[in-house]
Amino acid sequence: MYRNKRKYIWIVIIASIIFFSLKTFNDYRERNLDELISYKPKDFYPFAFTKDREKVPNDRGYEWWTDEQETTEELLKFLAQYRVKRINEETYNVHLNSESFEFIISHSKANPAIVQVMSNNVHIFVGNYYEVLNGPIDMEWITNYNEKYLEKYGEN
Repeated sequence: MYRNKRKYIWIVIIASIIFFSLKTFNDYRERNLDELISYKPKDFYPFAFTKDREKVPNDRGYEWWTDEQETTEELLKFLAQYRVKRINEETYNVHLNSESFEFIISHSKANPAIVQVMSNNVHIFVGNYYEVLNGPIDMEWITNYNEKYLEKYGEN
């Protein structure tokens, strides 16, 4: 009986090591950026965007918002071209003063996706940091995207 118990303990230990090794490998592998951003079209609520924190009105936390999915899908399609790999927070923090934009994809039944993007780094809240491998992200495209929808939705 003692031998069987010991055998099962070893099986559990080995299975745990394999599980956590595969999980770590999966977390740190190269991926498309859009794969990491939680977007559920059937559960979509509003989408909020901020390019310039200075332009955010005092009564809200974003420059503009919309409940039209096409706007969100356009941004995600653009971001899909970028490959990212997970990094630690310290590496991410080195670039904190870089030009950035933020967006929130809300869902009625799931947690929101809150994302801050800099030209070479991405933070998907809470706690997941990524380096853009085939960047930098085209911030001119982002500026044009923001201006287009800021005109349309800025006063929401």
